[in-house]
Amino acid sequence: MTKTILGALAAAGFLSLTAAAAIAAPPAPPAPPAPVAPPAPLAPPSHHVTIGFDLPFHGEIPATLDWRIEPQRNTTEAAAGAIEFELGYTSFMNSSWWGRAIQPTELQGLSPAQLSGPGGQVAFILRRDAGEFRCHGATSEGKGVGTCTYAANPTFVAALGRRGVTGDLPAFAQFELALGDVGFNYLDELKRGAYATPSAPVLVEATHHGVGLRHLTAINATGYRFGTLDTLIHLHDHGVSDRYLTDLHAYGYSGLKADDLVRLRDHGVSSSWLKSLKDAGYTGIATEQLIKMRDHGVSAGFVAEVQMAGYHMSGDDLARMRDHGVSGGFISELHGLGYDRLSADDIIKLRDRGISPGFIRTSNQGGQRLSPDDLIRLRDNGGRR
Repeated sequence: MTKTILGALAAAGFLSLTAAAAIAAPPAPPAPPAPVAPPAPLAPPSHHVTIGFDLPFHGEIPATLDWRIEPQRNTTEAAAGAIEFELGYTSFMNSSWWGRAIQPTELQGLSPAQLSGPGGQVAFILRRDAGEFRCHGATSEGKGVGTCTYAANPTFVAALGRRGVTGDLPAFAQFELALGDVGFNYLDELKRGAYATPSAPVLVEATHHGVGLRHLTAINATGYRFGTLDTLIHLHDHGVSDRYLTDLHAYGYSGLKADDLVRLRDHGVSSSWLKSLKDAGYTGIATEQLIKMRDHGVSAGFVAEVQMAGYHMSGDDLARMRDHGVSGGFISELHGLGYDRLSADDIIKLRDRGISPGFIRTSNQGGQRLSPDDLIRLRDNGGRR
């Protein structure tokens, strides 16, 4: 496997031919295709993706895992000097990959010169509270690939018990905690956030859902306290990130309950939509009203067109107009025809009775400007005055 990975690097130009030849090994079957990298999350650069059957399956600890290093892609959020490190495995029943931006010093035994050099073999250890990963492979010019073996920490389960963590922790579950870097620092951060001490199965569930230490730390930094790790997992599953909480605060929404946050996210109340409302002068709208507006099709574009036409209507009026098929374009055309002070009721009546901008233009050819009621009577009479 090592020769296969190193050969792939050499073929891609990461290693010189001399370095590749120096690491000869018996022939190995072709390496499996690299798993698709999961999408970048909203929280600080970190990800975990697991693909498998939705069954009560505890799996077997893989004999080896694959690792890879890439230069840090998200330089705006990662600390200076960070690298993108991924570690994972693929089996018949399960595929799991963990990755995030880390400092090279976390890979004990890998020197900066080895990482940035022209190419060669490397060996390093990634230590976690639940166990460690002993890795070999090759690096060149800031990139690398190879394999690791896992060794469990035999004192980990007892240490969790001393910290109040209850519940069974099978060997495979401990391996998953090591892979997800959920350990003592994680428990300390939960305590700082005033969370109840979770059971071991809930800790494992957190790794499955990508609720790692960085996500937890970032949520704590927003000032929100959700009480239980189960609640935090639920919020994460619905897309409630630290950035979303920060954006809500910027638009005047803070201290919301977990259920309200989930409903806002589920109903499409996004940060960009709130910004569009704020830009149009809509602030301080109750959360239930926000949800109603979003459910009734009040989009950012619609709000902007209403505003450009000189209107500033209530959230209820915006929702009612959308329910009756009033588009931003319809309001803009009314504005262009001189109808820029109509009530929401008048606009809705015009739309319901099929009064088009063309009909208004034809009806007002004599220079007069008919009222909405006159236009409706004219329409009802077939255009005859």
